[in-house]
Amino acid sequence: MLSLLIGFMLGVLIRASAGAIAAYFAYSFLLPTIFGLLATSVAWFRDLQPWVDVQFAQSTLFLFEGALTGEQWANIGVTAVIWLVIPLAVGLGFVTRAEVK
Repeated sequence: MLSLLIGFMLGVLIRASAGAIAAYFAYSFLLPTIFGLLATSVAWFRDLQPWVDVQFAQSTLFLFEGALTGEQWANIGVTAVIWLVIPLAVGLGFVTRAEVK
């Protein structure tokens, strides 16, 4: 569900189908790779990764090892606000100010 909402957010923010699709693939494949490499090479980012990496935060949803802890839910919430709510608000601001064609 979050991935679907992020695709919608990119469509609203970019307002071009080709650009939104390219951005979604970069978001889905490029950012997790960069964040993973950064977490393995830089010690201070290892603690920060669950709070900024959406794929890392959402990976706990797919493990089926019981209930999530409060910190894991907070990680998902913070990454959703950073990567979904703020850009969607900016995109909706652009859409409401755009000229109707």
